[in-house]
Amino acid sequence: MLDTTDAIVLVVALAATWAMTGVIWVIQLVHYPIFDAIDRGTDDQLWQRFGDRHRRSISSVVGPFMLAEGVTGIWLVVDPPGGVSIVLPLVAGALMAIAYGMTAFVSVPLHERLTATFDDDAHRRLVSTNWVRTFAWTARGFVVTVVAVLALT
Repeated sequence: MLDTTDAIVLVVALAATWAMTGVIWVIQLVHYPIFDAIDRGTDDQLWQRFGDRHRRSISSVVGPFMLAEGVTGIWLVVDPPGGVSIVLPLVAGALMAIAYGMTAFVSVPLHERLTATFDDDAHRRLVSTNWVRTFAWTARGFVVTVVAVLALT
Protein backbone atom coordinates (compact mmCIF):
# COMPACT_ATOMS: atom_id res chain seq x y z
CA MET A 1 0.00 0.00 0.00
CA LEU A 2 1.27 3.45 -0.94
CA ASP A 3 1.62 6.06 1.73
CA THR A 4 -0.05 9.42 1.18
CA THR A 5 3.12 11.25 0.14
CA ASP A 6 4.01 8.63 -2.50
CA ALA A 7 0.45 8.74 -3.83
CA ILE A 8 0.49 12.54 -4.11
CA VAL A 9 3.91 12.54 -5.81
CA LEU A 10 2.74 9.92 -8.33
CA VAL A 11 -0.52 11.72 -9.11
CA VAL A 12 1.27 15.05 -9.62
CA ALA A 13 4.02 13.39 -11.68
CA LEU A 14 1.48 11.65 -13.90
CA ALA A 15 -0.66 14.77 -14.34
CA ALA A 16 2.28 17.08 -15.09
CA THR A 17 4.02 14.65 -17.43
CA TRP A 18 0.92 13.79 -19.43
CA ALA A 19 -0.06 17.47 -19.56
CA MET A 20 3.36 18.30 -21.03
CA THR A 21 3.02 15.37 -23.41
CA GLY A 22 -0.28 16.77 -24.68
CA VAL A 23 1.13 20.27 -24.96
CA ILE A 24 4.22 19.15 -26.88
CA TRP A 25 2.12 17.16 -29.38
CA VAL A 26 -0.07 20.22 -30.06
CA ILE A 27 3.06 22.36 -30.43
CA GLN A 28 4.64 19.78 -32.77
CA LEU A 29 1.65 19.08 -35.01
CA VAL A 30 -0.23 22.39 -34.95
CA HIS A 31 1.59 25.37 -33.50
CA TYR A 32 5.17 25.23 -34.84
CA PRO A 33 4.19 24.19 -38.38
CA ILE A 34 1.99 27.26 -38.85
CA PHE A 35 4.65 29.78 -37.85
CA ASP A 36 5.46 30.31 -41.53
CA ALA A 37 1.83 31.25 -42.27
CA ILE A 38 1.72 34.19 -39.86
CA ASP A 39 1.50 37.62 -41.46
CA ARG A 40 4.85 39.22 -40.77
CA GLY A 41 3.77 42.81 -41.39
CA THR A 42 5.99 45.71 -42.34
CA ASP A 43 9.50 45.24 -40.95
CA ASP A 44 8.28 42.05 -39.22
CA GLN A 45 6.32 44.04 -36.61
CA LEU A 46 3.35 41.61 -36.67
CA TRP A 47 5.73 38.65 -36.45
CA GLN A 48 7.50 40.23 -33.46
CA ARG A 49 4.17 40.86 -31.72
CA PHE A 50 3.16 37.25 -32.34
CA GLY A 51 6.50 35.99 -31.00
CA ASP A 52 6.26 38.08 -27.84
CA ARG A 53 2.72 36.88 -27.21
CA HIS A 54 3.68 33.25 -27.91
CA ARG A 55 6.58 33.32 -25.43
CA ARG A 56 4.49 34.91 -22.66
CA SER A 57 1.50 32.65 -23.24
CA ILE A 58 3.35 29.37 -23.56
CA SER A 59 5.45 30.10 -20.49
CA SER A 60 2.35 30.58 -18.36
CA VAL A 61 1.02 27.22 -19.59
CA VAL A 62 4.14 25.06 -19.38
CA GLY A 63 5.89 26.73 -16.44
CA PRO A 64 3.72 25.23 -13.68
CA PHE A 65 3.66 21.80 -15.36
CA MET A 66 7.43 21.75 -15.82
CA LEU A 67 7.99 22.86 -12.23
CA ALA A 68 5.68 20.15 -10.89
CA GLU A 69 7.21 17.57 -13.22
CA GLY A 70 10.75 18.57 -12.26
CA VAL A 71 10.13 18.39 -8.52
CA THR A 72 8.25 15.08 -8.66
CA GLY A 73 10.70 13.64 -11.18
CA ILE A 74 13.61 14.27 -8.84
CA TRP A 75 11.54 13.02 -5.90
CA LEU A 76 10.83 9.71 -7.68
CA VAL A 77 14.56 9.19 -8.28
CA VAL A 78 15.55 10.09 -4.72
CA ASP A 79 12.72 8.10 -3.09
CA PRO A 80 11.09 5.58 -5.48
CA PRO A 81 7.56 4.70 -4.33
CA GLY A 82 6.30 1.43 -2.92
CA GLY A 83 9.29 -0.81 -3.51
CA VAL A 84 9.76 0.23 -7.16
CA SER A 85 13.33 -0.25 -8.37
CA ILE A 86 15.24 2.96 -9.01
CA VAL A 87 15.81 1.93 -12.65
CA LEU A 88 12.50 3.21 -14.05
CA PRO A 89 12.58 6.53 -12.16
CA LEU A 90 16.14 6.99 -13.51
CA VAL A 91 14.93 6.31 -17.06
CA ALA A 92 12.06 8.77 -16.54
CA GLY A 93 14.54 11.28 -15.14
CA ALA A 94 16.85 10.85 -18.13
CA LEU A 95 13.92 11.42 -20.51
CA MET A 96 12.99 14.56 -18.56
CA ALA A 97 16.60 15.75 -18.80
CA ILE A 98 16.52 15.21 -22.57
CA ALA A 99 13.25 17.17 -22.92
CA TYR A 100 14.44 19.99 -20.66
CA GLY A 101 17.91 20.04 -22.20
CA MET A 102 16.49 20.26 -25.72
CA THR A 103 14.21 23.05 -24.54
CA ALA A 104 17.02 25.07 -22.97
CA PHE A 105 19.81 24.42 -25.46
CA VAL A 106 17.98 24.01 -28.78
CA SER A 107 14.38 25.27 -28.76
CA VAL A 108 14.90 28.48 -26.78
CA PRO A 109 17.92 29.55 -28.90
CA LEU A 110 15.94 28.85 -32.07
CA HIS A 111 13.06 30.94 -30.71
CA GLU A 112 15.58 33.69 -30.00
CA ARG A 113 16.71 33.53 -33.65
CA LEU A 114 13.08 33.97 -34.61
CA THR A 115 12.53 36.95 -32.29
CA ALA A 116 13.37 39.91 -34.52
CA THR A 117 12.54 38.41 -37.90
CA PHE A 118 11.21 35.17 -39.35
CA ASP A 119 14.05 32.86 -40.34
CA ASP A 120 13.13 29.90 -42.59
CA ASP A 121 16.14 27.84 -41.47
CA ALA A 122 15.48 28.43 -37.76
CA HIS A 123 11.82 27.56 -38.27
CA ARG A 124 12.66 24.31 -40.08
CA ARG A 125 15.14 23.37 -37.35
CA LEU A 126 12.62 24.22 -34.62
CA VAL A 127 10.04 21.88 -36.15
CA SER A 128 12.49 19.04 -36.85
CA THR A 129 14.38 19.14 -33.52
CA ASN A 130 11.14 19.38 -31.56
CA TRP A 131 10.52 15.72 -32.42
CA VAL A 132 13.18 14.85 -29.82
CA ARG A 133 11.20 16.65 -27.12
CA THR A 134 7.95 15.10 -28.37
CA PHE A 135 9.43 11.60 -28.17
CA ALA A 136 11.08 12.23 -24.78
CA TRP A 137 7.88 13.51 -23.13
CA THR A 138 5.76 10.75 -24.66
CA ALA A 139 8.17 8.02 -23.55
CA ARG A 140 8.44 9.64 -20.12
CA GLY A 141 4.65 9.57 -19.79
CA PHE A 142 4.62 5.83 -20.38
CA VAL A 143 7.55 5.20 -18.01
CA VAL A 144 5.97 7.25 -15.20
CA THR A 145 2.71 5.37 -15.79
CA VAL A 146 4.54 2.05 -15.41
CA VAL A 147 6.14 3.33 -12.19
CA ALA A 148 2.67 4.19 -10.86
CA VAL A 149 1.23 0.80 -11.84
CA LEU A 150 4.14 -1.04 -10.23
CA ALA A 151 3.82 1.05 -7.06
CA LEU A 152 0.12 0.18 -6.84
CA THR A 153 0.54 -3.57 -7.36
